[in-house]
Amino acid sequence: MRHIPNILSALRLVLLPVFLYFASQGQFVTAGVLITVISLTDLLDGYLARRNHWVSQLGKVLDPLADKLTQISVIIVFFLHLPQYRWIFWVLLGKETVMLIGAAILLHQGVKLPGAAMWGKVATALFYLTAVLVLLFPALPAVLVTALFIASAVTAVVSVALYVPQYIRYRRTAAH
Repeated sequence: MRHIPNILSALRLVLLPVFLYFASQGQFVTAGVLITVISLTDLLDGYLARRNHWVSQLGKVLDPLADKLTQISVIIVFFLHLPQYRWIFWVLLGKETVMLIGAAILLHQGVKLPGAAMWGKVATALFYLTAVLVLLFPALPAVLVTALFIASAVTAVVSVALYVPQYIRYRRTAAH
């Protein structure tokens, strides 16, 4: 039972190429259903891991890896299919890049990565909600789509701005 969160994270990684396939074929509702499943398994794996004390070192790597790859995959799909919002996707991709580089540096220094902070969870949840709504409901009014993407970009910027000092503290701690 304690491996269920890791199995769910692995399932998310397996579903990503399927999502990308359907998105590349222009089957956005199917892609939206897959992102819905992926985002719900993300919520479920974290909930189960914390609630049942099934947190593992593998899960601490696998879960954020699945998160980042999912978010980058969705950003790429939107970048290709919604060119009017490309500037927002550059912001989102920049946030993911900074987060990946920071995590890689800390892992290289042997720092055990902490779990995601609340602001990161909020940014991820809003991003997933935006992706699900935009993919499942392609006829959403442009003003709503724009507002969702801007809100995702703002929370992403706030998230990375709050994570950078935390990464710096962890690096300093690892150096001593």
